Amino acid sequence: MLKGYGAYSQAYQKAAVNTVDQRKLILMLYDGAIKFLTHAIEKMNKGDVYESHTNLIKGKSIIAELLASLNMDNGGDIARNLQRLYAYMFNELIDANLNKDPQRVQGVVHLLKELRMAWQNLKSGPPSAAPAQGAAPEAQAAPAAAAKPAQSGTQVPGMIQVKRIQVKG
Repeated sequence: MLKGYGAYSQAYQKAAVNTVDQRKLILMLYDGAIKFLTHAIEKMNKGDVYESHTNLIKGKSIIAELLASLNMDNGGDIARNLQRLYAYMFNELIDANLNKDPQRVQGVVHLLKELRMAWQNLKSGPPSAAPAQGAAPEAQAAPAAAAKPAQSGTQVPGMIQVKRIQVKG
């Protein structure tokens, strides 16, 4: 690899995150968590304790950011349900890491995929550009899957507040 390439890659990733709309940013967070946790399962099944631990920590960090980004003041029941769901996933990953249990990680991956699909299918107004760096954008609605089974074509009320994070890896 060329020396200095990593700095350009990081700058590109930072620019991509700063210019993406809020729904896509949330989808990116879900994608990252799913990717890291899937790698953790693979490494766990191969007996690679260090790499499984590293990937579990990365996935857990993304879930912690999703949890911290909830707007509890304006999100109503959906924000409270997401809070409980993210806390459950976070605790499952702690237990999975302690007990080296890939089934628990797989359960979290399944939940994340369901939430991701709900966000992807979310009907809302036109996507807006993310505000300048450091500003906390708000995305209208939250996935219905967190509160109850999603109903196709429904718009879910509620708000979450999204923070920009950087996960190495």
